[in-house]
Amino acid sequence: MLERLHGNEALRADLTAALRAGRLPHSLLLCGAEGLGRNYAAHLIAADYLFPGGGAGAQAVLEDRCPECLVVRSEGAGDQIRIDRIRAVRTSVRATGLSAEGRVALIEDVQKMQAPAANALLKILEEPPEGVLFLLTVDSEAAVLPTIRSRCASYTLMPLAQQECVEQLRAEGCPQQDAVFLCQVYGGALGRCLAAVRAPERMALLQEAVGFFRLACAGDLFGMLAALLVYEGKNKREDALIFLSDLAELYTAALDGRSIPSLPLLPQAAAAQALPKLLLAQRRLRASGNPKLIFTLLATQLAKR
Repeated sequence: MLERLHGNEALRADLTAALRAGRLPHSLLLCGAEGLGRNYAAHLIAADYLFPGGGAGAQAVLEDRCPECLVVRSEGAGDQIRIDRIRAVRTSVRATGLSAEGRVALIEDVQKMQAPAANALLKILEEPPEGVLFLLTVDSEAAVLPTIRSRCASYTLMPLAQQECVEQLRAEGCPQQDAVFLCQVYGGALGRCLAAVRAPERMALLQEAVGFFRLACAGDLFGMLAALLVYEGKNKREDALIFLSDLAELYTAALDGRSIPSLPLLPQAAAAQALPKLLLAQRRLRASGNPKLIFTLLATQLAKR
């Protein structure tokens, strides 16, 4: 199954060799920013570990239908992983698998664990049950407790090269110009590119972020405030978060020196000043802050350079 992971040749070769030789560490930490496929990669590894021969069992792992692959995700209004979910994993992994080589505990986005949950996970990793593979995913290795990190073999997923990313998007029916633009904006994060290609409303939000970026570069505060009005409604919070995420990508591209021909040039120093303000606006919006106040402050800050 790992052959389905695009790019990351060294990672695929290393993990494939370890799986075939039966020397895979009992705990793996897969690191990668949003859109690089960390959770997808974890499912592929789980499928290969539980069902080396592939088949229906391996496909069931990819579709979250395999009882031997225990998947834990954040949940609830707080979007967190609670201690009771980790305790449930601790109980379940000690049961004997019925149709696979062993068991897998796949914990997605461990940066979302509550502190008690992280401590409970650490206790499991200190004395892992025989035949159980722990797969943890995270956006950044720095977001994991050092005590947990030290008990895992860490792997970092890398973005795709632009040519390979464009080829994958073209295979989805994306026009060449749009494919190049998406790869430039998202820096080769195929998952984020595909999300825009497969959902017209998602692409529309990106275009709105592009329009706002142009207004910000021009210092047009009135235009920026007008563009943000649409996100102040009660039912627009999710769209607003995606808009802010895309806007952060545009500023990140400027900070990284990635030239996007259709966009104005922004000095790296200005991008560096803007990004913390954008990230703070995202956190406030996720915490159910007042959208109008958040966006008014953000627009005012971004218009000043």
